[in-house]
Amino acid sequence: MKRLMSIPLTLALILALVSAGMTQAEKPAPSLACAITYDFAAHLGIFDDEGRLLAWDGEIHVDIEGVILWWFDLAGSWTSGQVSHYVARWEIWSDDPFVENSEAVLLLAGHSAGTTAKPPGKDGIWRGNGIVTYASDGFQDWAGRQEYEAGSVTWVIPGLLPLDGEGTLRIN
Repeated sequence: MKRLMSIPLTLALILALVSAGMTQAEKPAPSLACAITYDFAAHLGIFDDEGRLLAWDGEIHVDIEGVILWWFDLAGSWTSGQVSHYVARWEIWSDDPFVENSEAVLLLAGHSAGTTAKPPGKDGIWRGNGIVTYASDGFQDWAGRQEYEAGSVTWVIPGLLPLDGEGTLRIN
C-alpha cells in the first residue's frame, strides 16, 4: 500500500518552496516622489517638434531637482463643460532648457493623460497618470514604470484662464 505524505510535511515543503522563491524574486526599487510648482505657459505659444503646446513650466523638488515641462497634444485634448481632458508629454530637465547656453540634461520623460475639473468661480484640481518612456543615465530603473500626477490650479479668471498651481508627481 502506498504511503501518503502527512499534512504537516506537505505544508513545510510548500512554505520552503514559497520562501525560496521569495528570496529569488527581484525587489522593486522604491518609488520616486516629487513636489512641483508650475506656471501656465500656453500663452507663450511654444510648440515642440511634434506640434505639442508647452502648457505648464515648473520646478520639481524632493527626489529629483530640476525643471518640469508639460507639452499638451492639442488634437488629443478636449473640454466638456467644467472638465478638461488632456494628453501630454512631460519632461524633467536638470535645469531650464530654454536658458541660453544652458547645459540642461533631459533626466526623465513620459506620456500621460488626465482630467482637470474647474468649477465655476473656484480653483481647479487635476490628476493623471502615464508611463516613463525615457530615462537618462542614472535613472534607467525608472524606464517603463507608471507615473501619477495630481495638483491644483489657480485661475486669473476663474474657470477660464489658468495662472499657476502646485502638486505632486510620483513614479512607482
